[in-house]
Amino acid sequence: MKPRLVIGLGNPLMGDEGVGWYVVSRLASDPRLPADVETIWGGTDLLRYASQIEGRSRVILVDALQSAALPGTVTAFEDGAELEDRQTNAHELSAAQAMQLLRMMTPVRFTLLGVSIWSAAAGDKLSPAVEARMPAILDRVLEELGWNSSR
Repeated sequence: MKPRLVIGLGNPLMGDEGVGWYVVSRLASDPRLPADVETIWGGTDLLRYASQIEGRSRVILVDALQSAALPGTVTAFEDGAELEDRQTNAHELSAAQAMQLLRMMTPVRFTLLGVSIWSAAAGDKLSPAVEARMPAILDRVLEELGWNSSR
C-alpha cells in the first residue's frame, strides 16, 4: 500500500485561490507531518493525479472554497455530493466532481478540506486574513491525518 497523500489544489498566482498550494508547501517541511504521508501540489486538475492516487488508502485534498464563512475557516467534506454541483463548462470538473469520479475508479477514502475565501485575485500572496489562519489550517490537516495537538 502506498503512503497516505495530501494534495493541495489551486493556483498560487491567484492569491487565496492558491491556498492548497501554500498549505502543502508548508506541510512538506513541517516536522509534525507523519513519515507515511506524501504531499503534492495538484494545480487545478485533480484528475491528472489519478495514477498517484491509485493504491492509497487515504487522500486529503486541500482547496479554496468561496463562501460567506470567515476567510481561513476549514470545512471537511467526506463526500463530494455534499457540495453544490457547479460546473463552469463541460470540459472542467470541480474538485468535488473529480473526487467522486476517482472514488468510482479506486477504493480510496477521500476528504476534501475546503478553506473559505472571499475572493480570488491575481497575486502571489495569501490575503492577511487567510495568512493569519495558516497555523490553524495546518493543524486541521494534521488532525485529519491523526496528529493530536495535545501531545
